[in-house]
Amino acid sequence: MKRLLDAVPLCAIALLPLAALADASIDSQRQALVQQAVESGKWDTSIMSLRSLYERTGNVSVRSDLIALLIRAERFEEALSVCADCYPAEFTSHELLDLGGAARRQGELDLALEFFTTLTHREPEEPAAWLGQALVYVDQGRYVLAESTLKRHEILAGPTLEAMEARGYLAAETNDALAELQARQALVERQPERVNEIRALYRLAVGLGASEPARELLDRHPDLFNASDALWLHYYEGVNDIRLGIHVDDHRSIERGLGRLDQVLESEDVDHDLRLLAEHDKIVALAHLRRFTEAEAMSQRLLLQYGSLPNYVLRARAHALSGLGRPEQAIPIYHAILRDEPQRGDDLSDPLYEGLFFSYTDARRHREAQRLLAEWRRAEPLYRRDFTGTTQIENPNLQKVLLLDTMLMAWRGNEHEAHAQVDAYLAEAPANPYLWQLRGDISRWRGWPEQAQADYQRAASLLGPEQRDTARHGELIARLQQGRWRGTVGQVRHELDSAKPSVSRDNLEREWREQRAAELALSVERSDGQGGGSTQASREWLSDVVFRSPRNDNGSRYYVQHRHQYGTFDEGSLRAGYAIAGYEWNLFPSQLTLSAGHGMQLNDEPHFGATLRHDFTDHLAVTLGAEYNSLTTPLRALNDEVHADRYRAAVTYRHDERRTLGTELSLTDFDDGNLRRNILGYWQERLYQRDRWLLAATGWIGASRNDDVQASYYNPERDTHLSGELLLEYAHPLGYRQTFTQGVTLGAGRYWQRGEASEETWSLGYHQRWEFLPSVSLEYGIARERAVYDGQAEHDTVLTGALVWRFP
Repeated sequence: MKRLLDAVPLCAIALLPLAALADASIDSQRQALVQQAVESGKWDTSIMSLRSLYERTGNVSVRSDLIALLIRAERFEEALSVCADCYPAEFTSHELLDLGGAARRQGELDLALEFFTTLTHREPEEPAAWLGQALVYVDQGRYVLAESTLKRHEILAGPTLEAMEARGYLAAETNDALAELQARQALVERQPERVNEIRALYRLAVGLGASEPARELLDRHPDLFNASDALWLHYYEGVNDIRLGIHVDDHRSIERGLGRLDQVLESEDVDHDLRLLAEHDKIVALAHLRRFTEAEAMSQRLLLQYGSLPNYVLRARAHALSGLGRPEQAIPIYHAILRDEPQRGDDLSDPLYEGLFFSYTDARRHREAQRLLAEWRRAEPLYRRDFTGTTQIENPNLQKVLLLDTMLMAWRGNEHEAHAQVDAYLAEAPANPYLWQLRGDISRWRGWPEQAQADYQRAASLLGPEQRDTARHGELIARLQQGRWRGTVGQVRHELDSAKPSVSRDNLEREWREQRAAELALSVERSDGQGGGSTQASREWLSDVVFRSPRNDNGSRYYVQHRHQYGTFDEGSLRAGYAIAGYEWNLFPSQLTLSAGHGMQLNDEPHFGATLRHDFTDHLAVTLGAEYNSLTTPLRALNDEVHADRYRAAVTYRHDERRTLGTELSLTDFDDGNLRRNILGYWQERLYQRDRWLLAATGWIGASRNDDVQASYYNPERDTHLSGELLLEYAHPLGYRQTFTQGVTLGAGRYWQRGEASEETWSLGYHQRWEFLPSVSLEYGIARERAVYDGQAEHDTVLTGALVWRFP
């Protein structure tokens, strides 16, 4: 028992928190004196210096260290007199714990109880406070209260070594609990025919969670126990498996425990109390195994049946709701638990603030998530001491808050700053694998899959084999997004079959399912121009229907396309179209798209096309393409039995998520002898993005040159256009991964044509986009435009619509 008593002050010194002091010199002196005492063993010198420092400053942290050192030196009376006039409520939590132990060692049991009771009122979830209170009650002979408080400690801390020693102490004083278990076990070993003692010993073993002795009794005397006795043991064994699995993050242990609970629940002999306990623990196990649908269904049933659930089950339900994509329902559950148990918000082992944060971000309530992080950060000190009490280490909860804040920075639209913040952290801690993992995530969100893979690989190299799942899954997602499918899909399947349940595994499964999905895309555009003379069209329709098959394991897929054009011109109504079959051949880092088909109506020629895109890096891509009987041939040319072949080359430079530059050169060879030469350059810039708002700009400059050929289609000898457009969008969340977006566009430009005066152009548009599900999106819009043809302005009203439907 002396070992238990001696451990209390030792733990107190090891866990002394580093308060945020206004006077840095006091803090440095205090730390140096404590370190000197622990390393050199010169307690008297350090104590004398700390006492002098405390008398000069009255600093609370100095007082805490002084009390801790006095206790370490076994000068308990002096420790109690450091602040003899202070009320217990004026001491810090660690001082209360230290002073309670000192008073107990001095035999001042009432004073010790006052210190421990004050601490339990202040921090009702602090296991050490309940343990100290239980020991004092045993000393006082108040055994009922001792048993009650000791059970409270065990609920909070589990079957710790200290708890077991305290229970042994209680049993030794009362001949109860463990002492009874030991006594009965000895009696049964000497007199195995005493049936009542065997049964009593079994119930004691089961009640104390001693499953191995209880199992031995069941196996040795099966005729002495009924089915209900066996079920209680089975339940406790299952709960122990689940708790162990959660503690060491072993899903196989949780699955074993869940299997035991299912056997209990399926039994006809289970009583009501045992059934309810088993169902509560089953919800927890299901949530940890990410079997969210089952966990939520059982939670709903029990809520309807009983009207409430314990907080630990509500925590599991909130986790399940978030996993089901229902964060708005999880948020009030977290709030309710925090109202009952506010200390669980920043708990080291399972901070509820973390779950609430992710529910906020999943619901895209980013401002509330930011406020939550600010509140959490204020509650966390910069450093804490390690178990020796001599070394300062970074507070793991504070590190978690900083990482979450960086993630939120990226999610709110500032990926560049988030990336820079991670790099700043890495400059201080280059061997932190979780920083490299976060850097990989941000690189991937920025559209840099190659960089992301390097970051994830660095993270994995710094982690143990059992901790690499998240980094490995992130790398596989980046490879899929990059188009590097060959060899990757087999690894994805292996991970989905063998990896333990986790967020990263779910993300990998979803990414693979959505990337390989078949897709149906429909688009339509109608323009209604009003102008004079040689307009391209006074009324024209263009529609496209494309169906793409699921991707194979190499990332390739087939597609079919139907394009239809309709226009009303001076010559009358004209119609043409294309029916095309194609193949997107993934040759990472290249993709070759081949197409073949035939024209319809006015277009009576076959169609062939080939496009090769090569990605040199995350930033630079080159595209080459050729079309026989091009899809861009004007209707009026087809009406004149003129077809066109088109050849193009494009270079795209994507700096990051904010900026893209590109240029394209194309040659269109018409049957009538005209060779159209086009060059286009463009720049896209995301000017501002914050939560639901997006402001972006696009600029174009282009020119064309045509041969002097008489043609009914628009064919200027030379022309140049310069234009720019601003886009403003607001996204309104409809649910998890469901959004309604509204946007307006405003454009202006200038058009020059040889032989004609230059004219201004402009456009004004409005559009809406619905993302009903991650697999279905609908967009439509209207725009009013001013264009110029042969010196004459045409005002055009353009209607657009697009539907994309994936089939995961």
